[in-house]
Amino acid sequence: MKNHRFYQIAMASALVTSAIVIAPSATAASVFPDVNASTEEGKAIINLAGRGIISGYPDGTFKPANLITRSQAAKILAGILKLDTVHVKNPNFKDIKPGDENYGAIAALANAGIISGSNGYFYPTKNITRGQMSKMIVKGFHLPITNGVDIPFNDVKAGSEYEPYIKTLFANSITKGTTPTTFGPQSNVKRSQLASFVVRAENAQGNSTVYASQFNQDYIFASYGGIKPAEDIFTWDEDEEDYLTESITIKPLKEGTGKLVITGFEEDTQDLKDFFYLVHVKNVNGKLQTTLQEVNEGDYVENLPLNLSESGLNFVPTEVSIQTADGQALSPELYNFKSTNKTATLSIYKNGQYTLTFSNGTQQQTMVADVDTYDFVRSIDLYQITDELAFSNEDLSFEPTSVALEKLNFEPAAVKASIKENKVNVTPLAEGTSILHITGKNGETAYLYIEFLKIANKWATSYEFMDDQEEF
Repeated sequence: MKNHRFYQIAMASALVTSAIVIAPSATAASVFPDVNASTEEGKAIINLAGRGIISGYPDGTFKPANLITRSQAAKILAGILKLDTVHVKNPNFKDIKPGDENYGAIAALANAGIISGSNGYFYPTKNITRGQMSKMIVKGFHLPITNGVDIPFNDVKAGSEYEPYIKTLFANSITKGTTPTTFGPQSNVKRSQLASFVVRAENAQGNSTVYASQFNQDYIFASYGGIKPAEDIFTWDEDEEDYLTESITIKPLKEGTGKLVITGFEEDTQDLKDFFYLVHVKNVNGKLQTTLQEVNEGDYVENLPLNLSESGLNFVPTEVSIQTADGQALSPELYNFKSTNKTATLSIYKNGQYTLTFSNGTQQQTMVADVDTYDFVRSIDLYQITDELAFSNEDLSFEPTSVALEKLNFEPAAVKASIKENKVNVTPLAEGTSILHITGKNGETAYLYIEFLKIANKWATSYEFMDDQEEF
């Protein structure tokens, strides 16, 4: 079940922990002797070098452990942000002037409000720290500050200058820290670190993330909404064994809009709560970008037509009359009935319980319906009206000799079942669902899933046979 947020985050993370010199026209070696190509950092370095984004030293090495200066980091950030480094206004830093190395990049960042220096100085030759880099990235890529997330770093003080920027990078999976419990805000950034973050950022580019904490929930999980799930427009990663998580990253696949349901779970109360979104995927400057729009489910409901030829009716109806639970006729504007020689469909546009009478001129059958909305889809569940069911060998394909109730979610049995005159007789005890295990005299077996409800003050039922209990 399956959220992330920023188009430029990917690039941002690239810069969060380290710096690498951009080589505008260099063609780097495909392999550096001091780079382990089997590691994440090594793969990232080779990836970027092969694309001319970074380069090694004249001796053919990359020197991954070398640190990067504030001036070099400015050049990288300005390059990735595609800032104009020529037509710039002098920021009047006391330690950098026109003509100095990387002056254009530093001025462009200052003009854009991404850097401001300290007491009139930029300190271009000092090594940049991870804390400083976090601030530059968040401001450079205009990432919304994420304060509602807990970070595991015990070296990031609450209320410190870099805390909101580090939280934002962590919340968007741009950084993991130097260890599981430390970020190292005063540590310097290495060339290898920047390479891995750049690639991570590119892989995450355009994603959008949601967090359980923003809904005041302990955990969340995701589901596609709508009649046709937008599986070709966006996706998310999910643990097949444990889909409950504290955050979900939505990843774009192609342009379009789809529906998403985020369900929150509270451990103490065991309650579930749904939150509804439209997921917009657009191509922005050649990159897919995901935007999440929280909406009211009722404003975007789709009505799913019910195929009446598959609903338990004994004939194809040509007419239908619908009454509400209190016996009032439903307005024709609130439903749509279509009939042909071979099939008929019905849509009801208002949630509720109804009594429906179908006819074809010679036959008539009355059933009840429960109309509800789930994950942006309004659908009709149709039930037979009866307070007793009987199943013979014609229904089962064998002669039943015993019937047993299977446990279902540890709920008490909702029905009473017995064998009489070679038939399985079932009567309701309460509203709910049950699974019956039916056995024949020659060892045959079948499972019956059955549901009894009180709809419009009438007992109503729906059931289905299965050969294997696991099919439920």
